[in-house]
Amino acid sequence: MVLFKKEELSLLWPFYLDAFISSIFLFMPVFIVVYFRDLGLSLFQISFLTTMMLLFTILFEIPTGAFADLYGRKTSVLLGSLIQGVSMLAIFFLRSYPALLVAFSFIGIGSTFNSGAREAWVTDFLKKKNKNLLHSYFAKADSIRSTGIVLSGALGALLVRHFGVSIIWIASGASFFITLILLTFAKEHFLRREVKLKESFSSLKNQSITSLKYVRANPVLFPFLIAISIFVFAGIFNGDMSWVTLLQELNLPVHYFGYMWSAMGIIGIFAPLISLKLMKQSKEKKFILIAILLTALSTSMIIFAKTIISALLVLLFSLFFISMSSPAERVYFHRFLSSKLRATIGSIESMLMGIIGVIALPLTGLSIDLIGARNTIFLSAFLMLPSLIIFLKIKEAK
Repeated sequence: MVLFKKEELSLLWPFYLDAFISSIFLFMPVFIVVYFRDLGLSLFQISFLTTMMLLFTILFEIPTGAFADLYGRKTSVLLGSLIQGVSMLAIFFLRSYPALLVAFSFIGIGSTFNSGAREAWVTDFLKKKNKNLLHSYFAKADSIRSTGIVLSGALGALLVRHFGVSIIWIASGASFFITLILLTFAKEHFLRREVKLKESFSSLKNQSITSLKYVRANPVLFPFLIAISIFVFAGIFNGDMSWVTLLQELNLPVHYFGYMWSAMGIIGIFAPLISLKLMKQSKEKKFILIAILLTALSTSMIIFAKTIISALLVLLFSLFFISMSSPAERVYFHRFLSSKLRATIGSIESMLMGIIGVIALPLTGLSIDLIGARNTIFLSAFLMLPSLIIFLKIKEAK
């Protein structure tokens, strides 16, 4: 079996290499709750740090998406990586809660330069050079990133055991600087527009308004975004805060979270590749429906999991089905986008996910406090069902 198609590596090697190498150093997500709980922060305070990041994501998402459409997706992604890298390194030295809030705000700003722009960059580049590689890219990028995560978990477990949990911020900063270096070599198909400063702000505003109207009028994109928003809302209840709390209650040693991260990476390697084999072109919606249903069913099994092993099995199975749906979601989403609005609408999607996070994160913390981590994860399975119903009702033009 040929792993890469003709021209694939020559066109996409910086993106694939970045997906692999930068992910090796990004083991921060699985340790972040542990780190801040060790600093004495409550779950509410921890959730508010993430909420602050999401708030600034919401504030800057559409303008930075329009920035990418006007001035170049590559410029936007590289700038975002720089901002995020510096912010991550800064957290290593910070102990003041207000200062942490500022750092997380900048992480949110940096992420908005990356969010819609990266997918738009690759999508338009491949549509110009070789559009047959688009399906392959989304699945393989996820798989390659997950291969890096496998190594990341082992590296994270080793570094945390010997240097303490704070090492996660140095490693995360390095991850974003690696992205900055590698993607400098990536090519871009983009026609740069000459815009004066005063005209620039007007263009950004018009680009954003046009994109919002486009989404609202589209019979597929609008319900798609609603369905994905509900799924993300449910996923936050099934996220790091709930799982880390549950596994700590089951007495999982701290550095073992790194090995868990590796196991999650292994799932992430194979799930997108399996989806690439099973998913038929123009049949992405059916694939997404099945994946959501299986995710809800597997997540609901947490109510019966009483040991570390059984809980981890539930986590990995639900992650497997989520990872299978991801490439299908991205291909389906971009199939209905206009090229000139692609990055802006991608940013609209990210902004919407940010709003969902702002709402869901405090509710998740409250749910854990009131009914416990296990019941919060169980609840998430039922919260996924409206997403399934909305996807069923989407009518595609024939």
